[in-house]
Amino acid sequence: MKDLTVAGRYAQALFIITERRRETVAALGDLKSVRDLLAPGTPAASFLASPQVRLPDKRKVLASALDGRAARSVAVFVDLLLRKKRLDLLDPIVSDYEALVERAEGIRRAHVVSATPLAAGERTRLLAALERYTGSKVKLTAEVEPAVMGGALVRIGDRVVDRTVRTLLDAIGAQLREVTV
Repeated sequence: MKDLTVAGRYAQALFIITERRRETVAALGDLKSVRDLLAPGTPAASFLASPQVRLPDKRKVLASALDGRAARSVAVFVDLLLRKKRLDLLDPIVSDYEALVERAEGIRRAHVVSATPLAAGERTRLLAALERYTGSKVKLTAEVEPAVMGGALVRIGDRVVDRTVRTLLDAIGAQLREVTV
């Protein structure tokens, strides 16, 4: 199991550096591109994971691949991950970094769980309602979970709004068990 707290610390460090240089959004795009380039199973990832290739050679190839294509801070950061043998944490680092950039821009993340996929109109209405509720721009992700039976469960940060049929049925069942006849 990967230690995701380490990924969060790396993301925070990169965020501090890119914020000072005023390149947080550009660095996010570059970081996502590097993540895609080094995704497991790609030739680049296989090359960098190969024990037959010496570390100086890996660093040289990586530096030449990123030179001019990524911000200097991102190139140095990825080199650091390579040297510390932390490239396997690149995906959670990118996710944590993206969350930091969104928070700095005032964007909130919301996650909705429903029994069926949301129609475009439902998604639009839910997004508008959430933006009114939070008073900020919202980035919405959706998940389908048939066990909720109907309705939706929405998480925004540490707040949860549960209007699922499953929860309502559980509440009715609890009330019926308490009733004496």
